[in-house]
Amino acid sequence: MGGLLTGVLRMPARVAAVAGVTLTQLVRMRLFLVPAVVAVLFLALQFVPYQENISMEYQGVAQLQFLKDVCLGCMHLFGVIFCVAATALLIPRDTEDRILYTILCKPVPRFDYLLGKALGVVALLVLMLGLMDGLMSLLLQVRGAAVSAELTAALTAHGYTAEEMRPYLEQVAEAGNSWNLQRGILASLLGYVVLTGFTLLISCCTSGSIVSIIFGLGGYFVGMFQSSLFVSLSSGQGTSAFMRGVETVCSVLLPDFSLFTVADTAAAGASLSWAALGTLAMIALGYLLLHVATATWIFSRKEF
Repeated sequence: MGGLLTGVLRMPARVAAVAGVTLTQLVRMRLFLVPAVVAVLFLALQFVPYQENISMEYQGVAQLQFLKDVCLGCMHLFGVIFCVAATALLIPRDTEDRILYTILCKPVPRFDYLLGKALGVVALLVLMLGLMDGLMSLLLQVRGAAVSAELTAALTAHGYTAEEMRPYLEQVAEAGNSWNLQRGILASLLGYVVLTGFTLLISCCTSGSIVSIIFGLGGYFVGMFQSSLFVSLSSGQGTSAFMRGVETVCSVLLPDFSLFTVADTAAAGASLSWAALGTLAMIALGYLLLHVATATWIFSRKEF
């Protein structure tokens, strides 16, 4: 009993050690060059000529919305590709470098090893998304201030009072950065955590990184349209009970990734509460532990 308790208490240290090694591996792979390219794209958006065929009072709002949409799209594309590619390369790289044999010959449970691998990917993803989010927020702040100044000058020239200008300036402020937008980005990050665990499970079932990447991306896109896919399949006569069973099994192992893609709607003004974000966090944690536990069961039966 004492040995079991000691092993449980030492589990965070083991997981943290594996996560640290994984983070170092990923940094040495120079994956940080990808957000550098994305950052250059963000900066280039400041020089895009905008043509707005709308009234003077609403000019600038569409500019900020376009900037948010492009930045969020780049961040989402990077997050999906990074999670799948980086996670799919981890175990084959450890096997090739014989790091896997060194770790497993020590008293490191396979669950701790796989969980540490997933958390190492998540740690680097948090750093990269944090940098891109910080740059996007800075650009929105600078662009929003410029738009507000231009709008104030234009409305003043047309005889608007400060009270009359207030609603239009508030719309510009709402179109910029907000806590609602940041909660949407956090929801996307939770989706990437789930995708990391799912890809780790796939990589334990396959024999190559390319196959893992293909199945990981395929599983993500199927999960994005999971609800509509099963509704259309189960709409036929005589298959409802069977398809409900298939849907239940698939929904357990294959996450509904559309739950986490709320950043775009949050950027458009849809409200996302902290309570809803907390629910998504619990769902993401449950999927991560389920995928890592299933991957551990498969991993323990493989010959290395």
